Amino acid sequence: MFRIAICDDEATSLLIIKSLTEQVMVQEKISFEIQTFDDMLKMTEILTRPGRPFDVLLCDILASGMNGIEAAHKLRDLGEQLDIIFISSTAEYALDGYKVQALRYLKKPIEPDMLREALLLAYRKNQYKEGLSVTCEGKLYNIDFKDVIYMESQARDVDITIADGRKLTTHMKISDMEKLLPENQYFRCHRSYIVNLDQVENIERYQATMKNGELIPISQQLYSEMKNRMYNRGQR
Repeated sequence: MFRIAICDDEATSLLIIKSLTEQVMVQEKISFEIQTFDDMLKMTEILTRPGRPFDVLLCDILASGMNGIEAAHKLRDLGEQLDIIFISSTAEYALDGYKVQALRYLKKPIEPDMLREALLLAYRKNQYKEGLSVTCEGKLYNIDFKDVIYMESQARDVDITIADGRKLTTHMKISDMEKLLPENQYFRCHRSYIVNLDQVENIERYQATMKNGELIPISQQLYSEMKNRMYNRGQR
């Protein structure tokens, strides 16, 4: 069950978001439950109650009493890690959204395709907690995080190289793929590559040798950070 919370203090907007969300879930054949809120304070109170986990929050930003950014900060401060999709009539608060690790920032009026993309990204993140759930050539694959060696961007696709020798291609931007991965285990060492740090054999100036023998480029700007990440993992 994919649990969705929607918060907007405008009744018409709340109904539109709920309707569009239901359409996506039904079309994708995803089992779901939606709870709506028209008050930010009430929403944060309910979302942080024990035993009431939600997977994603679709939240307006401009609201009376408490705005969406303030509500998101409160949720994060209380330890709630659900995905947040902000929906607003202005882009003014977009940068603030990143400070609370928002998954997406959508403009009103909502484009259905943009909402679909955001919801499916959140669903994929929550569907398979110990690894990735990706579609390749019409088939669904579940891949443990530990089994991925590296990923390479191919325009709007991502090639996933797996330790058993398989290479799967899934339709997704590498920036979206990065959001699905545990930060302590994976590192985007180049604009086109993400590596599993546990699968790195060694690194030298501006390239990594993976355990399968392949060489992966490291951008000059990220080389020092990757060295530090590798060192810290070795100290654990």
